[in-house]
Amino acid sequence: MSVLNSRKHRLNASDNPQVGLFVSTDRGQTWTHRGWREYTRMFYTEAGPDGTLWSACGNGVMRSTDGAQSWKIVTDWHVTEVLKVKVDPSHPGTVFAATAYGIIKSSDHGDTWAAHNTGLRHPFTADVLVDRTNSRKIFAATEDGIFQSVDAGNTWSLAGLNGKGVRTIVQDPVHGTTLWAGTEDDGVFLSTDGGTSWMQRISGLSHKTVYAVLIDPKNPDRIFLGTHGGGVYASADGGAQWVQRSDGLTLPVIHTLAMVAGNPETIFAGSLNGGLFQSTDGGVHWTFNSQEEAQVWGLTVGPKR
Repeated sequence: MSVLNSRKHRLNASDNPQVGLFVSTDRGQTWTHRGWREYTRMFYTEAGPDGTLWSACGNGVMRSTDGAQSWKIVTDWHVTEVLKVKVDPSHPGTVFAATAYGIIKSSDHGDTWAAHNTGLRHPFTADVLVDRTNSRKIFAATEDGIFQSVDAGNTWSLAGLNGKGVRTIVQDPVHGTTLWAGTEDDGVFLSTDGGTSWMQRISGLSHKTVYAVLIDPKNPDRIFLGTHGGGVYASADGGAQWVQRSDGLTLPVIHTLAMVAGNPETIFAGSLNGGLFQSTDGGVHWTFNSQEEAQVWGLTVGPKR
């Protein structure tokens, strides 16, 4: 069964760990804490093709090779505020991390890291994407637009959305040349030519801060957005029209979305300070899934174990 990873910051004092990685092996019915128990914010976790887990944390990049039972910080003390970590699907030893200070990269499974910021106009990077069809092609979601590298991150050039703060960038799971980008103030943008040109898609989207883009892997015309203030929006026609789907969300600041593997009607939405929510009808209705309110920064569907 797929493993669902959630980073939660519990607000109420208890015997439970306040911060870290929580794992469910029963499609979100129950959650258990895994690994690191210190005060470490985990913003995002990625499962590499070799089974290694990587977490973007407030104090660097963490790595687990035993299914999140134990963790090791693999970056130096000066690496902080890591927001996303992404693994090259063709070369699992190559890892990119998006930080508040730019892009860092490891080519030796996290043993050593180096900054790769040549050509970035501003360092703050919220997300990074490795093109699964060409692993030398990398995209960076920065506070000053989308930047692209065609030499595995060595150099960067502006690829679109000049001057716009970009929060996330994702690749269509079916069509490799189709990309989506969520922005700080301008809604969501679509590229159908591998990032060469971008088209704004905001019809029906009343809330323009987009933190998360989720695409149904079996039906890429079915897309969900996590927004600031508007909760979840959904499109059934490839982003031509958006409809708000926030019935049951008690706090409409959705930072992350995930779909249960093999069951596209079951979707999870992580809210900042509002906890975790679940929908079993494709986002039409939502129910509270947390024992208490929490900051949920990232949700990841991991490999079967």
